[in-house]
Amino acid sequence: MNGLELVFGLTGLVLWGFAWLSFRETGQRHRLGSACFWFVLGGIFVFGSLLPHWVTGLLVLAMAAMDGAGWVGGGPLESGGKPGKLGDRIFLPVLLIPVVTFGTALVFRWLQLDAVRGALIGLGLGAVLAMAAGLALTRSTMAVMMREGHRLNEAMGAVNILPQLLASLGVVFAAAKVGDLIASGIRYAVPDNSLFLLVMANCLGMALFTIVTGNSFAAFPVIASGVLVPLLVKPFRVDAALAGIFTLTAGASGTLVTIMAANFNVVPVALLNMRSPYGVIRFQLPYAVVMWSCHVLLLWGLIRFR
Repeated sequence: MNGLELVFGLTGLVLWGFAWLSFRETGQRHRLGSACFWFVLGGIFVFGSLLPHWVTGLLVLAMAAMDGAGWVGGGPLESGGKPGKLGDRIFLPVLLIPVVTFGTALVFRWLQLDAVRGALIGLGLGAVLAMAAGLALTRSTMAVMMREGHRLNEAMGAVNILPQLLASLGVVFAAAKVGDLIASGIRYAVPDNSLFLLVMANCLGMALFTIVTGNSFAAFPVIASGVLVPLLVKPFRVDAALAGIFTLTAGASGTLVTIMAANFNVVPVALLNMRSPYGVIRFQLPYAVVMWSCHVLLLWGLIRFR
Protein backbone atom coordinates (compact mmCIF):
# COMPACT_ATOMS: atom_id res chain seq x y z
CA MET A 1 0.00 0.00 0.00
CA ASN A 2 1.44 3.38 -1.01
CA GLY A 3 1.07 6.64 0.90
CA LEU A 4 -1.89 7.88 -1.13
CA GLU A 5 -3.85 4.67 -0.65
CA LEU A 6 -3.14 4.91 3.07
CA VAL A 7 -4.63 8.43 3.16
CA PHE A 8 -7.75 7.25 1.33
CA GLY A 9 -8.00 4.21 3.58
CA LEU A 10 -7.85 6.32 6.76
CA THR A 11 -10.52 8.61 5.32
CA GLY A 12 -12.73 5.60 4.66
CA LEU A 13 -12.26 4.35 8.22
CA VAL A 14 -13.39 7.73 9.58
CA LEU A 15 -16.47 7.58 7.36
CA TRP A 16 -17.23 4.09 8.60
CA GLY A 17 -17.02 5.51 12.11
CA PHE A 18 -19.63 8.09 11.10
CA ALA A 19 -21.79 5.26 9.73
CA TRP A 20 -21.63 3.44 13.08
CA LEU A 21 -22.52 6.60 15.00
CA SER A 22 -25.48 7.22 12.67
CA PHE A 23 -26.69 3.66 13.16
CA ARG A 24 -26.54 4.03 16.96
CA GLU A 25 -28.66 7.21 17.00
CA THR A 26 -31.92 5.48 17.81
CA GLY A 27 -33.81 8.76 18.04
CA GLN A 28 -32.73 9.91 14.58
CA ARG A 29 -35.41 9.52 11.92
CA HIS A 30 -32.96 8.87 9.07
CA ARG A 31 -30.37 6.89 11.02
CA LEU A 32 -30.41 3.81 8.74
CA GLY A 33 -30.24 5.85 5.55
CA SER A 34 -27.44 8.01 6.91
CA ALA A 35 -25.54 4.95 8.10
CA CYS A 36 -25.80 3.35 4.66
CA PHE A 37 -24.68 6.59 2.98
CA TRP A 38 -21.53 6.99 5.09
CA PHE A 39 -20.79 3.25 4.89
CA VAL A 40 -20.91 3.24 1.08
CA LEU A 41 -18.82 6.42 0.84
CA GLY A 42 -16.26 4.94 3.22
CA GLY A 43 -16.15 1.77 1.12
CA ILE A 44 -15.36 3.80 -1.99
CA PHE A 45 -12.40 5.41 -0.21
CA VAL A 46 -11.10 2.14 1.23
CA PHE A 47 -11.58 -0.14 -1.81
CA GLY A 48 -11.62 2.44 -4.61
CA SER A 49 -8.34 1.25 -6.13
CA LEU A 50 -9.57 -2.36 -6.17
CA LEU A 51 -13.12 -1.87 -7.44
CA PRO A 52 -13.90 -1.73 -11.18
CA HIS A 53 -14.87 1.76 -12.32
CA TRP A 54 -18.41 0.69 -13.16
CA VAL A 55 -18.93 -0.61 -9.60
CA THR A 56 -17.74 2.68 -8.14
CA GLY A 57 -20.11 4.49 -10.49
CA LEU A 58 -23.05 2.35 -9.35
CA LEU A 59 -22.18 3.06 -5.71
CA VAL A 60 -22.14 6.81 -6.41
CA LEU A 61 -25.54 6.50 -8.11
CA ALA A 62 -26.81 4.58 -5.08
CA MET A 63 -25.63 7.38 -2.80
CA ALA A 64 -27.37 9.94 -5.01
CA ALA A 65 -30.56 7.86 -4.86
CA MET A 66 -30.39 7.67 -1.06
CA ASP A 67 -30.01 11.42 -0.79
CA GLY A 68 -32.74 12.05 -3.38
CA ALA A 69 -35.11 9.84 -1.42
CA GLY A 70 -34.47 11.91 1.71
CA TRP A 71 -32.79 9.08 3.58
CA VAL A 72 -29.64 11.03 4.51
CA GLY A 73 -29.71 13.01 7.73
CA GLY A 74 -29.18 16.73 7.83
CA GLY A 75 -30.54 19.76 9.55
CA PRO A 76 -29.62 22.69 11.76
CA LEU A 77 -26.39 22.38 13.68
CA GLU A 78 -26.88 22.65 17.42
CA SER A 79 -24.21 23.52 19.90
CA GLY A 80 -22.18 20.50 20.98
CA GLY A 81 -20.77 21.96 24.18
CA LYS A 82 -19.45 25.03 25.92
CA PRO A 83 -16.98 27.19 23.99
CA GLY A 84 -13.42 27.11 25.28
CA LYS A 85 -11.08 30.03 25.82
CA LEU A 86 -8.43 29.15 23.25
CA GLY A 87 -7.95 32.57 21.69
CA ASP A 88 -5.87 32.65 18.51
CA ARG A 89 -4.59 29.15 19.23
CA ILE A 90 -7.81 27.83 17.69
CA PHE A 91 -6.34 28.59 14.26
CA LEU A 92 -3.30 26.36 14.76
CA PRO A 93 -4.94 23.07 13.62
CA VAL A 94 -6.47 24.84 10.62
CA LEU A 95 -3.14 26.37 9.56
CA LEU A 96 -1.29 23.07 9.95
CA ILE A 97 -3.17 21.52 7.03
CA PRO A 98 -2.06 23.92 4.24
CA VAL A 99 1.46 24.26 5.67
CA VAL A 100 2.03 20.50 5.78
CA THR A 101 0.36 20.00 2.38
CA PHE A 102 2.54 22.62 0.70
CA GLY A 103 5.68 21.45 2.48
CA THR A 104 5.14 17.81 1.48
CA ALA A 105 4.55 18.81 -2.14
CA LEU A 106 7.83 20.76 -2.11
CA VAL A 107 9.70 17.77 -0.68
CA PHE A 108 8.28 15.49 -3.39
CA ARG A 109 9.28 18.00 -6.04
CA TRP A 110 12.79 18.30 -4.59
CA LEU A 111 13.08 14.49 -4.70
CA GLN A 112 11.85 14.61 -8.34
CA LEU A 113 8.70 12.72 -7.47
CA ASP A 114 5.08 13.50 -8.38
CA ALA A 115 4.32 16.77 -6.56
CA VAL A 116 0.55 16.29 -7.02
CA ARG A 117 0.68 12.94 -5.26
CA GLY A 118 2.86 14.57 -2.61
CA ALA A 119 0.28 17.29 -2.06
CA LEU A 120 -2.48 14.69 -1.55
CA ILE A 121 -0.34 12.71 0.86
CA GLY A 122 0.55 15.96 2.64
CA LEU A 123 -3.14 16.81 2.89
CA GLY A 124 -3.77 13.55 4.72
CA LEU A 125 -0.72 13.98 6.94
CA GLY A 126 -1.72 17.59 7.68
CA ALA A 127 -5.22 16.47 8.64
CA VAL A 128 -3.82 13.88 11.08
CA LEU A 129 -1.49 16.46 12.64
CA ALA A 130 -4.36 18.97 12.84
CA MET A 131 -6.47 16.38 14.66
CA ALA A 132 -3.65 15.75 17.10
CA ALA A 133 -3.17 19.49 17.65
CA GLY A 134 -6.91 19.96 18.20
CA LEU A 135 -7.00 17.20 20.78
CA ALA A 136 -3.97 18.67 22.56
CA LEU A 137 -5.44 22.16 22.62
CA THR A 138 -8.87 21.12 23.85
CA ARG A 139 -7.63 18.25 26.04
CA SER A 140 -10.41 16.16 24.60
CA THR A 141 -10.62 12.54 23.41
CA MET A 142 -10.88 10.72 20.09
CA ALA A 143 -14.44 9.69 20.95
CA VAL A 144 -15.52 13.31 21.37
CA MET A 145 -13.74 14.29 18.16
CA MET A 146 -15.53 11.56 16.20
CA ARG A 147 -18.91 12.54 17.66
CA GLU A 148 -18.39 16.22 16.80
CA GLY A 149 -17.14 15.38 13.32
CA HIS A 150 -20.15 13.16 12.78
CA ARG A 151 -22.50 15.87 14.05
CA LEU A 152 -20.97 18.41 11.65
CA ASN A 153 -21.17 16.08 8.67
CA GLU A 154 -24.73 15.10 9.48
CA ALA A 155 -25.70 18.79 9.49
CA MET A 156 -24.17 19.26 6.03
CA GLY A 157 -25.59 16.04 4.64
CA ALA A 158 -24.84 14.81 1.13
CA VAL A 159 -23.36 18.15 -0.02
CA ASN A 160 -20.12 16.82 1.51
CA ILE A 161 -19.41 14.89 -1.68
CA LEU A 162 -20.52 17.58 -4.14
CA PRO A 163 -16.97 18.90 -4.80
CA GLN A 164 -15.75 15.44 -5.84
CA LEU A 165 -18.74 14.90 -8.12
CA LEU A 166 -18.30 18.31 -9.74
CA ALA A 167 -14.59 17.66 -10.31
CA SER A 168 -15.43 14.44 -12.14
CA LEU A 169 -18.03 16.37 -14.15
CA GLY A 170 -15.26 18.66 -15.41
CA VAL A 171 -13.34 15.66 -16.72
CA VAL A 172 -16.45 14.48 -18.55
CA PHE A 173 -16.96 17.93 -20.13
CA ALA A 174 -13.32 18.01 -21.24
CA ALA A 175 -13.62 14.56 -22.84
CA ALA A 176 -16.81 15.69 -24.60
CA LYS A 177 -14.88 18.62 -26.22
CA VAL A 178 -17.12 21.26 -24.63
CA GLY A 179 -14.13 23.61 -24.61
CA ASP A 180 -13.81 23.38 -28.39
CA LEU A 181 -17.44 24.43 -28.75
CA ILE A 182 -16.85 27.45 -26.50
CA ALA A 183 -13.71 28.37 -28.45
CA SER A 184 -15.59 28.27 -31.77
CA GLY A 185 -18.12 30.74 -30.39
CA ILE A 186 -15.34 33.06 -29.16
CA ARG A 187 -13.59 32.92 -32.55
CA TYR A 188 -16.85 33.89 -34.22
CA ALA A 189 -17.45 36.88 -31.92
CA VAL A 190 -13.91 38.13 -31.16
CA PRO A 191 -11.23 39.13 -33.74
CA ASP A 192 -8.09 37.00 -33.58
CA ASN A 193 -5.81 40.02 -33.08
CA SER A 194 -7.78 41.57 -30.19
CA LEU A 195 -5.70 40.50 -27.20
CA PHE A 196 -7.78 42.29 -24.55
CA LEU A 197 -11.07 40.83 -25.76
CA LEU A 198 -9.56 37.34 -25.96
CA VAL A 199 -8.24 37.64 -22.42
CA MET A 200 -11.64 38.88 -21.26
CA ALA A 201 -13.39 36.01 -23.05
CA ASN A 202 -10.98 33.51 -21.51
CA CYS A 203 -11.52 34.79 -17.96
CA LEU A 204 -15.27 35.21 -18.49
CA GLY A 205 -15.60 31.69 -19.86
CA MET A 206 -13.66 30.36 -16.89
CA ALA A 207 -15.84 32.25 -14.39
CA LEU A 208 -19.11 31.22 -16.08
CA PHE A 209 -18.10 27.60 -16.38
CA THR A 210 -17.08 27.62 -12.73
CA ILE A 211 -20.54 28.96 -11.87
CA VAL A 212 -22.06 26.01 -13.75
CA THR A 213 -19.80 23.31 -12.27
CA GLY A 214 -19.24 24.97 -8.88
CA ASN A 215 -15.53 24.19 -8.96
CA SER A 216 -12.74 26.06 -10.77
CA PHE A 217 -10.69 22.87 -10.89
CA ALA A 218 -13.51 21.18 -12.77
CA ALA A 219 -13.84 24.09 -15.20
CA PHE A 220 -10.12 24.56 -15.84
CA PRO A 221 -9.48 21.49 -18.09
CA VAL A 222 -12.37 22.53 -20.31
CA ILE A 223 -11.37 26.20 -20.68
CA ALA A 224 -7.62 25.51 -20.84
CA SER A 225 -7.86 22.94 -23.63
CA GLY A 226 -10.57 24.72 -25.61
CA VAL A 227 -9.87 28.43 -25.08
CA LEU A 228 -6.63 29.26 -23.28
CA VAL A 229 -4.17 27.18 -25.28
CA PRO A 230 -5.53 27.62 -28.84
CA LEU A 231 -6.54 31.29 -28.52
CA LEU A 232 -3.87 32.77 -26.22
CA VAL A 233 -0.91 30.49 -25.53
CA LYS A 234 -0.14 29.41 -29.10
CA PRO A 235 -0.98 32.56 -31.11
CA PHE A 236 0.67 35.01 -28.69
CA ARG A 237 3.41 32.64 -27.43
CA VAL A 238 2.35 33.14 -23.84
CA ASP A 239 3.95 31.30 -20.93
CA ALA A 240 1.43 28.51 -20.40
CA ALA A 241 2.11 28.24 -16.65
CA LEU A 242 1.63 31.99 -16.15
CA ALA A 243 -1.57 32.19 -18.18
CA GLY A 244 -2.85 28.98 -16.62
CA ILE A 245 -2.57 30.15 -13.04
CA PHE A 246 -4.30 33.45 -13.81
CA THR A 247 -7.07 31.62 -15.64
CA LEU A 248 -7.52 29.14 -12.79
CA THR A 249 -7.73 31.82 -10.10
CA ALA A 250 -10.08 33.91 -12.26
CA GLY A 251 -12.48 31.02 -11.92
CA ALA A 252 -12.51 31.55 -8.16
CA SER A 253 -14.64 34.66 -8.76
CA GLY A 254 -17.29 32.33 -10.15
CA THR A 255 -16.99 30.08 -7.11
CA LEU A 256 -17.98 33.00 -4.89
CA VAL A 257 -21.33 33.56 -6.62
CA THR A 258 -22.77 30.11 -7.27
CA ILE A 259 -24.88 27.77 -5.15
CA MET A 260 -23.14 24.89 -6.94
CA ALA A 261 -20.10 25.60 -4.74
CA ALA A 262 -22.02 24.10 -1.86
CA ASN A 263 -19.07 23.72 0.49
CA PHE A 264 -18.41 27.48 0.24
CA ASN A 265 -21.82 29.06 -0.20
CA VAL A 266 -24.46 26.58 1.00
CA VAL A 267 -22.84 24.76 3.90
CA PRO A 268 -22.09 27.99 5.87
CA VAL A 269 -25.74 28.97 5.53
CA ALA A 270 -26.78 25.64 7.07
CA LEU A 271 -24.14 25.67 9.79
CA LEU A 272 -24.83 29.27 10.85
CA ASN A 273 -28.63 28.98 10.48
CA MET A 274 -28.71 32.10 8.30
CA ARG A 275 -32.13 33.51 7.43
CA SER A 276 -31.33 34.03 3.73
CA PRO A 277 -30.06 31.03 1.74
CA TYR A 278 -28.19 33.45 -0.55
CA GLY A 279 -26.71 35.65 2.17
CA VAL A 280 -23.16 34.41 1.62
CA ILE A 281 -23.37 34.93 -2.15
CA ARG A 282 -24.78 38.44 -1.82
CA PHE A 283 -21.95 39.41 0.51
CA GLN A 284 -19.29 37.97 -1.80
CA LEU A 285 -20.65 39.32 -5.10
CA PRO A 286 -18.87 42.73 -5.16
CA TYR A 287 -15.58 41.10 -4.16
CA ALA A 288 -16.00 38.57 -6.97
CA VAL A 289 -16.54 41.31 -9.57
CA VAL A 290 -13.47 43.25 -8.42
CA MET A 291 -11.33 40.12 -8.30
CA TRP A 292 -12.38 39.03 -11.80
CA SER A 293 -11.69 42.49 -13.24
CA CYS A 294 -8.20 42.52 -11.69
CA HIS A 295 -7.44 39.14 -13.24
CA VAL A 296 -8.41 40.38 -16.68
CA LEU A 297 -6.26 43.50 -16.39
CA LEU A 298 -3.27 41.67 -14.90
CA LEU A 299 -3.29 38.85 -17.46
CA TRP A 300 -3.69 41.32 -20.34
CA GLY A 301 -0.90 43.54 -19.00
CA LEU A 302 1.52 40.66 -18.46
CA ILE A 303 0.97 39.43 -22.03
CA ARG A 304 0.92 42.87 -23.64
CA PHE A 305 4.00 44.31 -21.92
CA ARG A 306 6.13 41.21 -21.39
